[in-house]
Amino acid sequence: MWLEVYGGAIILVVLEVSSVYGVKCYSCLASHNYEDCAKPDINQISLVKCDMAALKQTRNYAIGIDPSYNKLFEVDSIETEPGRIGMACLKMITKVGNKDYFLRGCQLAEQGNLDICNKVKEHNNGILRTIYCSKCSSEGCNSSTKFQANTMLALLCALIAKVLFNVTKFSF
Repeated sequence: MWLEVYGGAIILVVLEVSSVYGVKCYSCLASHNYEDCAKPDINQISLVKCDMAALKQTRNYAIGIDPSYNKLFEVDSIETEPGRIGMACLKMITKVGNKDYFLRGCQLAEQGNLDICNKVKEHNNGILRTIYCSKCSSEGCNSSTKFQANTMLALLCALIAKVLFNVTKFSF
């Protein structure tokens, strides 16, 4: 029985590590609730592989919200090869005046004090306000759906573990 449990745990670790370095995310910017970026999975926006070009595109989207985001999203000098800093998907909703912006893209994975969500929230002022910001590390996890792939994977693994436990429990 323990072999199955350890085998399942190893598979989960391998899947999670590979998702950090080979993650694909939705990448878009919109300024209205009804535009494609508000619901990229429903509006068939393609996933992009996170690399330096995708990081720079996310930065350009952020600058489109407010030019002051230029320094916050600066990634030009950061090494992002495997073994260094991993990638994550970003989902952010920002209010500028009375206009909402939806930004989805690639970002560096959280590491130490490197956390873009904290940076943008600290940057809030009377006109510019981050309403929502999150990062995740599985493919397409920055979609508009609330039930993410990681949740489904965890539930599936729990179900498999329960079935394996019950089968081996009564096989003596």
